[in-house]
Amino acid sequence: MKVLLINPATKIITRAPSCPLGLLSIASYLIAKGHNVKIVDQTVKTENIEKHIRNYNPDIVGVSVISSMASKAAVKASKMAKKLGKPVVWGGQIISAVPELGFKEGCVDYVVVGEGEITFFELINKIETGGLLSGIDGLAYLENGKMHINRQRDFADLSAFPVIDWSLVDPKKYFQSFFGCKKMLYVYASKGCPAECTFCFNHKFHRSTQRRRPMQHVVEEIEYLIKNCGIDSVNFADEFWYPGKDGMQVFFDLINQKKLDFVWGIQTRLGVFNRNDLQLIYNAGCRWILFGIESGCKERIKKIKKGIDLEKAKETFEFCREIGITTQSAFIIGYPDETEEELKETIALAVSLNANLCPFTILYLQPGSELFELAVSCGRCTPPEALKELSLQYTGDSLNVNLSKVSGKELKVIHYYTQWSAFTDKRSINSNSFGIAKKMIFDTFKKIFRYGITSFFLGIFVSMKQFLTVLWYANAYPKVLRKYGLYKFKKYQHRGFRSFENS
Repeated sequence: MKVLLINPATKIITRAPSCPLGLLSIASYLIAKGHNVKIVDQTVKTENIEKHIRNYNPDIVGVSVISSMASKAAVKASKMAKKLGKPVVWGGQIISAVPELGFKEGCVDYVVVGEGEITFFELINKIETGGLLSGIDGLAYLENGKMHINRQRDFADLSAFPVIDWSLVDPKKYFQSFFGCKKMLYVYASKGCPAECTFCFNHKFHRSTQRRRPMQHVVEEIEYLIKNCGIDSVNFADEFWYPGKDGMQVFFDLINQKKLDFVWGIQTRLGVFNRNDLQLIYNAGCRWILFGIESGCKERIKKIKKGIDLEKAKETFEFCREIGITTQSAFIIGYPDETEEELKETIALAVSLNANLCPFTILYLQPGSELFELAVSCGRCTPPEALKELSLQYTGDSLNVNLSKVSGKELKVIHYYTQWSAFTDKRSINSNSFGIAKKMIFDTFKKIFRYGITSFFLGIFVSMKQFLTVLWYANAYPKVLRKYGLYKFKKYQHRGFRSFENS
């Protein structure tokens, strides 16, 4: 079978694209099983889908819908595929939570719910040879105008999946500037997370389970990317990077054996690594860690089922600072019924951690999350009835619904002020956050230009609008900043940090 996989563009291009790891994994698996696969990525440049379908003549078209912001392009590509007589299958975390919205568009034949590799493989085999769809776990489809969702698929053993075939894309098109590196790429070493955080889709999509890929596969990919593409760094896209003590040692040994020269960073949880662990991963090349702390209020940590000990936060960040690891402390604000006092606790903790970057994100009620379902059941939130409605609810910075006891204006001031602080404080990353930020913005504009002059100017317009929004909220409300103690943010931020570039 010939399979065309499409990564649709977002509505407006304002950021540098990230490699489509999910599609790469599915494509690599299908190829290993004897099928032919081509990936078309609209996030890299404008692509004529009709031309690709006519020239390649696939037997089936798969479209990735991992973000509601790409739904318009997903629908457009799918309608073209249907016009040319091709069956269309959608997959991804967003559409897995609301598959009925995909079928409402009238251009989708199947939706893969959850992990895609095996379900997609079984589906195209059924299309090729015939048979009942009811036997394919993890598949949603229409029958006589009614949606059917088969039983959940049991999780696959990731060691049975092949090494990802990076020749299916041009990795150089996804290079990003990041923490002093110029050729960073995302890779992944595991799927899922063992946590049950109520704000996250993980509990439904991954069933609070983490599964690890063989480190030999991961290192083989990194070796390929270094030798063939010249990458200088890797950012692990894992929701929770922790391969276990044995897995870490295998990772370290393989890096040394192959003499791979690169640095890397991760996202993980408080309490996973002690000081000795942090020193070991630093020695192996880890130079940045994002800790998802989410709140500075112990009661809130319990309510959102975060499962971390805030008492470990200060010592963990101090260890990282001593060792030379760049730290990011991520927080969420705007929880249901969150009070001003609770928010002040969170800000106080954030200030005390002295992280190199400290982003505050406004809560987005994400379909598939426990908080979303609870808000719907209580009548405090209305579920979207169409994909367009879903995409309008979330633009990355806006409130889709404010269930907290803090005003929306104050939440935005806090959110944008932490962004502005990271951009303007020249001590925040390796004594040159401003220079790094400028390089990242310049790289983004170069990538936006690939879409043509119209998209380029539209992207610049939206980016400037976003910049002015940040500038306004970060500087126009000094009373709010004083109220929440945010003027202390810069005063205590980033003292004594040792640049890893000089370590």
